[in-house]
Amino acid sequence: MSDTDPDDLWPVEPSEAVQDTLADPKLPVELFSAIVALTVEIVEDQWLPDSTARDSAGDWRRLPIPHGRGLVEYVIDTNHHHVVRLTRLTSFRH
Repeated sequence: MSDTDPDDLWPVEPSEAVQDTLADPKLPVELFSAIVALTVEIVEDQWLPDSTARDSAGDWRRLPIPHGRGLVEYVIDTNHHHVVRLTRLTSFRH
């Protein structure tokens, strides 16, 4: 982790669908590792420069998985919970 203040970190909660994908024994190790690395980056900065808004409010974000492996989609709950929810993983090579 970087020098980020712990109070600035946002917990990331995977949806059930994301949990199922990550638990799949057929998921390539490289893809699993890339997703975990992105999750750590999201904890530190949910507004990553490579992410794009999925809606007009910008709370729903889409982030490419490095090397064209797919997309991670997540929503930032700024209203009540101060948490990021991973909603979907789309793998291009699985």
